Amino acid sequence: MPVKLTKLKGGKVKVSTPSGTKAKATTPEKAEAQRNLLNAVEHSDWRPTGKKKKPSKMTFKEHKDLRKSGWKG
Repeated sequence: MPVKLTKLKGGKVKVSTPSGTKAKATTPEKAEAQRNLLNAVEHSDWRPTGKKKKPSKMTFKEHKDLRKSGWKG
């Protein structure tokens, strides 16, 4: 899918593809990053997943079990 960058008034850029507009009035730097992202999604098996997941906190019972086994923390 070809990504088209169109210059707008005030130095802004519009990012569009045949399936629709992806960004209406963004900076040229962000528009180029958006173009790279859309190309990566289409031409590879990479998919955006959002932020990295934080590790879950240890429950009180797990902490208690570790303390019984000799762990000091």
